[in-house]
Amino acid sequence: MDETRGPERTRVNPLAERLSHWTTGSTHGQAFGRWASRRLALPQLRRLTDETIPWTPLKRPITEATVALVTTGGVHLRRDRPFNPDSDSSFRIIPKDADPGDLAITHQAYDRTDALRDINLVFPLPRLRELEAAGVIGALAAEHYGFGLVDFGSKLIGPGREVAARLYDSGVDLALLVPA
Repeated sequence: MDETRGPERTRVNPLAERLSHWTTGSTHGQAFGRWASRRLALPQLRRLTDETIPWTPLKRPITEATVALVTTGGVHLRRDRPFNPDSDSSFRIIPKDADPGDLAITHQAYDRTDALRDINLVFPLPRLRELEAAGVIGALAAEHYGFGLVDFGSKLIGPGREVAARLYDSGVDLALLVPA
C-alpha cells in the first residue's frame, strides 16, 4: 500500500502496519505492547547514560514557567520536508501559533489513525495554549520540536543536545516530552 505525503511517496510495510493495528486495537495486543515497551525502553535508556537519569525540579512556579513540547511522534509542519520513515534523527521546528491543520505526521512505528483525527494525542499544542490563556502555565515557548523515528536511540544524542541548547537559550523552564 502506498501513502502519499506531500511530494514524496513512501512504502508502508504491511506487516508493521498490521502489528501496529493489533497492538493498539486489541486487548492482547495492548498488553503485549506494554510488556514490550517495558522490556525495551529501560535498557535503551540505560545504554545512553552511565549515570542515573537526573530529575531537575522547576526553579519557578508552573504559573510563571515557559513550557515547550518535544515529540518523537513524527509531527512536523505540512510545508516542511517529511521525516524519512525508515530512520531520521533530524528535528523540525513547530511555531507556537501552528494550527492543527498545519501539522502532519510522518512515522510508521505506531497506528496514527486517532492522532490524525486529533493531533492533541501526540502533540497537545492547542491544549497548552488553553493552559496559557487560563494562567495555569506562565507562557508557551515560541518554538516546539518534532522528531521522527530512529532505528537506534543513540542517533538522537546530537540532535537532542541541539534542541536542549535551543530550549535553554530561549528560556524554556519545562519541556514536555511526548513519545510516539
